[in-house]
Amino acid sequence: MTSTTPTAGGILAAAAALQDPNRQTFTRAEVAYLMHLAYLSGGTARQQGDINELFHTWATHPHQRLTAEQRIAARVAEMAAAGGDYRGGEVDWETGRPVRHLGAVA
Repeated sequence: MTSTTPTAGGILAAAAALQDPNRQTFTRAEVAYLMHLAYLSGGTARQQGDINELFHTWATHPHQRLTAEQRIAARVAEMAAAGGDYRGGEVDWETGRPVRHLGAVA
C-alpha cells in the first residue's frame, strides 16, 4: 500500500485493514495512503457537488444554451463590430485605422 496512485487492490487492502478488529496500529505508509484516499474522496465529492449545482442551475433556468458554433459566431460578430471593417494590410499606429496608401505612412 505504498503506491501514491490508488489502485483497486490497494483500496481493498486499506478497507480490509480498517475493518480488521485485531488491527490496532498502522504503518506510516498505510496512514499516508489512507489520508491520500480520504483527500481524493473529498475532491470527488466536491466535484460531484459542483456538477450537481450546475445541472440544478440549468434545470431552474431553462433557456436555450448556445451550441459551440453559435458561440463562435457570436464572438466573431463581436470582434468584427469592435474592429470595424479591417481587411488586412498596414495599420496606422496612432489611430489604429488601416492605411490606404503607403505614402500616408511617411
